[in-house]
Amino acid sequence: MKTKALDNLASSQLLINNRHYTASVHCSYYAVFQYMKYMLAHTNNRPVSYSDQIQEGADSHENILRLIRDRINDPRKARAFGQEVRDLKKYRVSADYELTEFTDLDGLVCKEKADGLIAKLKTYFGNL
Repeated sequence: MKTKALDNLASSQLLINNRHYTASVHCSYYAVFQYMKYMLAHTNNRPVSYSDQIQEGADSHENILRLIRDRINDPRKARAFGQEVRDLKKYRVSADYELTEFTDLDGLVCKEKADGLIAKLKTYFGNL
């Protein structure tokens, strides 16, 4: 999952470089989502296997975010992290399901958000 996340980050940058800004937003968000899944499976703080991360009938993205937030020791940091992920998700939903055309700035902002969120995951859980 870590490889998929890093591949999505690299793909986001390639898409930005090739002026496919809307598609880059999708990759930026999924890089974070996949990295959260990886961290949950490999953390020493109550790990959750990939198979156990799946909950029938639940919003898988919110479930993964909740599991991550539950493992961040500082409640303010956990809340802020959750809000940042949800903000990036809003961009992704718009990119995937709406007629929004993103600009180069939008693509870069989302890529930077993804980089920052992954850096925070490494801070909270270690560079696994």
